[in-house]
Amino acid sequence: MCGLFGFSDPKHTLTQKQIRRLTTALATASEQRGTDASGIAYVQGQSLRIYKRPRPAHEMTWLVPLHTTAVMGHTRMTTQGDGTFNPNNHPFPGVSGQTRFALAHNGVLHNDDDLKERYHLPKTNIRTDSYVAVQLLEQDGRLDAETIGNAASLLEGTFSLSVLDQFNNLYLIKGNSPLCIYRFENGLLCYASTADILKEALNRCRFLSGSKEIIGISEGDILCIRPDGRLQMSRFDTTNLNKRLRWWNCGDYYFFEPKQNRILTDDTRTPLDELLETACNMGFIEDDILMLLEEGFCEEEIEAMLNSPGLFYRTLMEEIYAPMEY
Repeated sequence: MCGLFGFSDPKHTLTQKQIRRLTTALATASEQRGTDASGIAYVQGQSLRIYKRPRPAHEMTWLVPLHTTAVMGHTRMTTQGDGTFNPNNHPFPGVSGQTRFALAHNGVLHNDDDLKERYHLPKTNIRTDSYVAVQLLEQDGRLDAETIGNAASLLEGTFSLSVLDQFNNLYLIKGNSPLCIYRFENGLLCYASTADILKEALNRCRFLSGSKEIIGISEGDILCIRPDGRLQMSRFDTTNLNKRLRWWNCGDYYFFEPKQNRILTDDTRTPLDELLETACNMGFIEDDILMLLEEGFCEEEIEAMLNSPGLFYRTLMEEIYAPMEY
């Protein structure tokens, strides 16, 4: 579980101080989804800049130039690829044809090795499953919504992606991992992995006022945010996305397949309903919560663990998965 965050400011409504505060607020709020590494990508002139370190977001200094049109960010919880080796961290740089781009991923892919072999992708010292998406785009030789959709349609597992190119086109690709997007009346658009993260970040930025709307994005959608603020929506084939194995292997950890978020229609919601809905909205898996309850953990203990993903998954491994026979 990792965090995606960022914004597009096509009318350059933000001062440099506000850009820094908004980037900091989004990154820090996204720490609940990962503290092993954090990074951002943005365009300066026509040069794509990537700044990332194997450190939690609150320890980073986010210096973004004035008149930056878009910022794309990521907070990482390591599942594959040593986070202390910075090339393993997001965003990843890539070049497709003549276009430079950065890519970030939230989720876990379980067919990356198969894709590398099938498409004869070059060997690299980057050891994260996410990097296969960069290599697929590089092999295509062109970067646009169609080629991004082609690459996304090949991925199996869980994911949502963000891609920023050197021309300030920002693509948000919604797989089966959560993604929430708000747009303000002045054209500023902000996004994060969950609504809770986005609300927390925006509450820290008092200068953001006025009405805002939720931009709806569903599984299989590709939202392209142009540098002039235009929004263009397209789709990718989700057939492979929904080929979910019962287990996937993340190094020494095993996780259940994800389910769709719970939709509760009963007005008499129980504390368990609240816990399960909160967990699903944060990107956790309902089966994992129920197994912890069966193991004897109370709802309050599980709720506390949701704010510490590393502790949550360590507990699953030590108390549930490790004793199982495979």
